[in-house]
Amino acid sequence: MVVRFRVLGPLEVVRDGGAPIRLLSGMQRIALATLLLYPNQPVVADGLIERMWGDDTPDDPRGALHTHLTRLRRTLSKDLIESSGGGYLLRADEDSLDLINFRDLVARGRRDGAAEKSLLTQALALWRGPALANVDSDALHRDEVAALEEEHRHAQERWFELALRAGEGPAIISRLKAAVVASPMSERLSGQLMIALYQAGRQAEALEVYEGLRVTLRDELGLEPGQGIRQAHAQVLSQDVPRLGGDLPGDREQVAVAHVPVPAELPAKVATFTGRHHQAQALLDSLRDGRATVAAISGPGGIGKSALALHVAHRLAAGFPDGQLYLDLNGSTSDVPPLEPAQALRRLLRSLGVVPAAVSAEPGEAARLLRSLTAGRRMLFLLDNVRDVAQVRDLLPGGAGCRVLLTSRRLLADLDGAEHVQLDVFSPEESYELLERLVGGARLAAEPQAAAQVVRHCGGLPLAVHIAATRLVSRPAWPISVLADRLAAQHRRMNELSAGDRAIRATFTTSYQQLQTERHGAAATRVFDLLGLFDGADLGTDTVAALAGLPAERAWELLELLADVRLLQTHEPGRYRMHHLARLFARERAAARGPDALQAVRRVLHHFLATARRAVRLLNPHPEWPVAVAPLAAVHAGSQLAGPRAAREWADAEAPNLVAVVRQAAESGDDGLTIGLASSFSHLMLDRGRWDQVRQIRRVAAHVLQHPAAERAGLGVPLSSRAHLAVASRVLMPDKASLG
Repeated sequence: MVVRFRVLGPLEVVRDGGAPIRLLSGMQRIALATLLLYPNQPVVADGLIERMWGDDTPDDPRGALHTHLTRLRRTLSKDLIESSGGGYLLRADEDSLDLINFRDLVARGRRDGAAEKSLLTQALALWRGPALANVDSDALHRDEVAALEEEHRHAQERWFELALRAGEGPAIISRLKAAVVASPMSERLSGQLMIALYQAGRQAEALEVYEGLRVTLRDELGLEPGQGIRQAHAQVLSQDVPRLGGDLPGDREQVAVAHVPVPAELPAKVATFTGRHHQAQALLDSLRDGRATVAAISGPGGIGKSALALHVAHRLAAGFPDGQLYLDLNGSTSDVPPLEPAQALRRLLRSLGVVPAAVSAEPGEAARLLRSLTAGRRMLFLLDNVRDVAQVRDLLPGGAGCRVLLTSRRLLADLDGAEHVQLDVFSPEESYELLERLVGGARLAAEPQAAAQVVRHCGGLPLAVHIAATRLVSRPAWPISVLADRLAAQHRRMNELSAGDRAIRATFTTSYQQLQTERHGAAATRVFDLLGLFDGADLGTDTVAALAGLPAERAWELLELLADVRLLQTHEPGRYRMHHLARLFARERAAARGPDALQAVRRVLHHFLATARRAVRLLNPHPEWPVAVAPLAAVHAGSQLAGPRAAREWADAEAPNLVAVVRQAAESGDDGLTIGLASSFSHLMLDRGRWDQVRQIRRVAAHVLQHPAAERAGLGVPLSSRAHLAVASRVLMPDKASLG
């Protein structure tokens, strides 16, 4: 059975020969309409669910969706709708779907100027009214149908333009009036109606059209008409518009402007966009209602900044009828230099129709031209991959109706008036959802534990999840456990997270290389490398100062620089965190530092030893607990603690690190240092009531103390301290029950 679909008007489904197919369920109509708007492309299940139910989802939305799609397949044809990548795909071509036919005719018209008007006539004849008027879905009409109606309007505007150039203005006045009624704030349509009326000798009516538009824009948006239609108004007043053919008003805004195009440069939507719902809604709300004209999305490499920006830009696009511009500024692109402001301005002005030879080489002058051309227009700019504020300051449009979305690894804090959205890693649930969308729910359901391990090793970094999914999709015969096991080995995890032109190592390399160009970059890269050697999860300034052998103030300056370029995260003053994949990258770099690396680890472990002993003495001036267990002297002075309160604060701040520090000492083979650290740390954690840390520290120490006596001769404990060691042994090696 051949089935034909019509979406350019009320949704219709007919058999070959014209017999209609009735879809009784409103939910089926929404699902079918959504699939038809993305013909031959997979639509993820969550996208269908959102458009079918909005916020009122059933208890089992995926089950309900499956039921509706099964019924829809029975009604239509089993071959038309396929399951694909965690979603569904509908097969169609220009003969079976009017939307494909419409787009094909418009595209052919662009390529064939002689036949363009005839082809556009055929394309516009396919429209039977508002698209999908009988499909009841607010989300569908907001996100997809509005953009489709924009395509219709642009095709109309081009057809009117060609008709006016052919001197057919008087014959198309009624059609133009209907188009203006449908889009009362379209300056282009109103301008075309003015020209048609003028060509018909109806100058007064043409001036009334301008006045009506001016009032509408002022009352609805608080804006004045743009430069193009103001020029048309002036030409009508001065009777300077040719009655037949010739240049149209608004085509000569500047001598350097060949024409005034309506750019539509946004890259394709990210079909598997996941999470970020709150951030996306915050951006949509602030940019739509004008609370902000510029919004900047920042975060480390691979965190999904561009995906969020594209998702938001596509949802905003219908509200910017004068065009959407996209420019990748290469601010964090490996082996590609960032665009200079002058280069970026030339590209933006070319998109606005400016002849390249007419663009000034002086950025200030080119920026003024950009502001002039965008004044009074409603345009959306997506400036992706920004290096810093200096790169984009001259690229901001001049019109109050324009909006700008930026993405950058840096927080562009000195960009005046911008709204900032900072992205963090995905939660495990969001990462699992993304992996499921990319790989397919059935495959993950067969190995849920292995899938969870893959997610954990990706550390919530969307790029890492994408790469892991690519590996699995390209190896359909692999059990997921194979990849999980390979990722579990730290020494090869960075190599495993590489597929095609995507690689986690390359993402960190770009930030690392940019850091080297910064003032103090060489010192900061050394600190970054050494951080990879420390196993603790939460870094204090004093800890890093000890690791790098630097004064605390200098260490703080370099840590802040690392946070600026997003190689570290700072969650409170003086405390920093490092993503585990960044740590693996840093550890690779540290391998080349030789003795410096070995000394760094020794310094930081002895820093903890000296500080912990000081804290124990402050909390119990006459302790029975031994703090002088080997080594008797630390090679680093540790942190100064002002009193018992400071000792408790230090113990609480460093509690997440202490087990890792003891384990790292044990792995280094220094049994004496391990016992010394375990003795003091256990006392501090008992004082703070942190029983879980005490149990874990004791397990590590017990393993060391169980070594044969000959091996423990290396502890270096003099006879006078053997009693202390005996006490430590009794406390650090409790019976099995107390170890939990």
